Amino acid sequence: MEVDMKKWYLAIALLILISQPVIAIEGDSKGSPATSFPESALVEFLIGDMRQAPDADTRRSRLQQGLRLQEAIISEASRLKLTGRQDVQAKVELARRQAIVEAYWLDFFRRNPIPESALKNAYGKLVEANGNRQYRLSHILVKDDAAAQKVLDELKRANSSFSTVAKNISLDEATRLKGGELGWHWKTEIVPFVAEKLNNLKPGDLIGPWQTAKDMMTIVKFEESREQNFPDFDKLKPQLEKSLRQQMEQQELARLEKQPR
Repeated sequence: MEVDMKKWYLAIALLILISQPVIAIEGDSKGSPATSFPESALVEFLIGDMRQAPDADTRRSRLQQGLRLQEAIISEASRLKLTGRQDVQAKVELARRQAIVEAYWLDFFRRNPIPESALKNAYGKLVEANGNRQYRLSHILVKDDAAAQKVLDELKRANSSFSTVAKNISLDEATRLKGGELGWHWKTEIVPFVAEKLNNLKPGDLIGPWQTAKDMMTIVKFEESREQNFPDFDKLKPQLEKSLRQQMEQQELARLEKQPR
């Protein structure tokens, strides 16, 4: 069966766009290093909307060269009957879906921009919840209740230290060698089970053992707290926007899920 090469060319090009952050094109004959082009440049080129720039002609030429090489590969893959394989067709379909979903979210937030007032309201709630105080914590992560009890027994021994026990027992590789040190955190960055107890703790107090989201057990030690100015609105604005976008996405997904197909 004859393959529509233009269709497959665009489909595979789309797959490359979705699956790779950049596309590498060989350098010129003078031996310059390979040049990487971002997705945006390829999209602009494919839809005929490449913006004018001092090096636009050079970029366009290299993109054309790279895409011609891809087309040659696709042509040969078609001759070898690779384009009809189920796994290739599945990846092309996945790329199509991903492109449509991405376009949907771009359009959704164009129609529903996050107002500055919502960002400032969220910031105000963070300031109220955190005040001007940070907390330094350490923890020991173990697999079950029996292991947690072993940790508590070790900590009761004379001359025992939390840091030493953490280095010997904790399963958290990111903190074990640091004696379980978790560093400084604002209250809203700490799991609620621990955060709600902080006001009543003194340095050295233990919290737990309690079960984590990954069904392991952890024991937390309150090390100390300190006065610290809360970050300004402008510094946290990108994070606030990201958080609100995620909330809006979840709400939109819940709405779409209820719609009849």
